[in-house]
Order: sequence, then structure tokens, then C-alpha cells
Amino acid sequence: MISKSYLAGFAAVLLLSCGQSGEQKVSGSSKEDTVAPLTKENVPVSARPVHWSYSEEGGPAGWAGLSPVYAACGNGKSQSPINILTNTGKGSPAWTLEYKTTKLRIAHHEQVDELINNGHTIQVTPEPGSALNYGGKLYRLKQFHFHTPSEHTIDGKHAPMEIHFVHQADDESFAVVGVLVREGKHNPNADQLIRYLPNAVGEKRSHDSVDIDISLQVPKDLWAYHYIGSLTTPPCTENVQWMVLKKQVEMDKEQIEAFSSRLKRNNRPTQPLNDRSLTLDDITSK
Repeated sequence: MISKSYLAGFAAVLLLSCGQSGEQKVSGSSKEDTVAPLTKENVPVSARPVHWSYSEEGGPAGWAGLSPVYAACGNGKSQSPINILTNTGKGSPAWTLEYKTTKLRIAHHEQVDELINNGHTIQVTPEPGSALNYGGKLYRLKQFHFHTPSEHTIDGKHAPMEIHFVHQADDESFAVVGVLVREGKHNPNADQLIRYLPNAVGEKRSHDSVDIDISLQVPKDLWAYHYIGSLTTPPCTENVQWMVLKKQVEMDKEQIEAFSSRLKRNNRPTQPLNDRSLTLDDITSK
């Protein structure tokens, strides 16, 4: 399946290589050139997404050079993650979060589908129904996944793990809720996920008899650091609404190692804040 977001990832390159019309001219035998619609198959090879990684070869420092589609990873001015300073001012309480129970659909991805190519991670794909509302705009929860250590830092310090809840609106724009995980007491809510974690890249598991209450994976105190950023993986798409929750959840050492032993190190380094604003917003939970 080719989604709208997949083709949208090629837009800037296609306009440059195929003309401002967004169409590709094909020479024919007639006096006038015929015009072929753009598809995944006739997009120039140089403009297609390519494999990337978190290792030194193909890692974050070189993402922008792997493909023109990934240009924002190098020249973007609103990139994520960032270092969050805790002395930031308060913003507007315009967020509403509503997470529901879902059947467990979990996979260990090397590279995932057209929605978001997020490299080596473990991803849970929930059933429809969970959503985030910002200023009257609805973002539906598409998936959540894990990074070890955290991608965002707080006053320059990493947490052992970070969970990203990825939402998308009807206009294809994204909003992501980040939850930092610190080492502490045993977290019984995490046991249900850990029990069914895939062990190998490419392994998928589906358990219709297992229900996951997504709301239990986030803390009750929903103050969040809010800024406009990007996806933290290629193509590093910008204009993403980011909310990184102030309160961290706890897992014990063994629970964190259950994730880190599978994920290894899969975090992008922090990016400059530049002239973006960072506020502490209140999120209402339903």
C-alpha cells in the first residue's frame, strides 16, 4: 500500500526534478510530450527513501546525505529531539488526551511501513479510538514505540528510555507525546508488554486475548513540555507538535533491560532549539 504520507515525503525533490507541475514528462513519438502521473515506480531512484541506521555507517550524522528525501535531517531548523530546560515558562492548556484499551499488536521493526520509517524499534499498533485533541484539531493515535536511551534530554541528562506515542490528523500532520522512563520501582503496567516483546528484528506478534490499557502507560500528571519539532527519524519531517511529559514513569532495572537488550542504542542526538519557543502546557485527560 502506498499512503499519501509516503508520496508526500518525495514532494520537495519531485518539484525540483520533475518541474513545478509535480508531473513527470515522458518522451513519446508524438509532437508533444506525454505526461505520466507520479507513482512509487517512476520516482527517480535518487529521490526514494533508502536504508538508514543508528550505527556509525548510515547513522544520524549522515542521514541527510543518504537521499534527497532526507535533506531536512541536515538542513532543517526545527528538528527533534531537543534538550529541554526545566525553567521554561507555562503555556496554554489546549490539549486533551483520550487513550483507550486495545488488543496487542506488537512488532520488532527494522524499517516499518509508509506512515513513519522509524528504524530499529519495537512498535505497538493500537486499534482505532485513542486520540489527542489540540485546539479543536483531532490527532488519532497510530502507534507507539520505544527508544533506549531517551532521545530528549532534561537539563542535559538522558533518561534510560523514552516512549513515543505517534498521532496523525486528517491533514497528514503529526503530534507526538513523549514519555521518559527512569529506573525505579517495578512497573506492573509494563509487564504485559514485556511478556510479549519480540526477540528478533522482523518478528511480529498478535494477541487478541491480550488487552492493553494505553492510558496506563502514561503518568497521571499530564504537564508537558511543548514545542514544534520534527520526526526523529528520516525523513525528519518538520511541523510536528511535540509534548514531552514532565513527569516520568518508573520501571525497574530488569524491565528497562528487557527493552534495551532488544533495541540496543536507537536514539538520535539532540538538535539545536534555534528560535523556537518551548512552553510547559497542561494536558487534560479523559
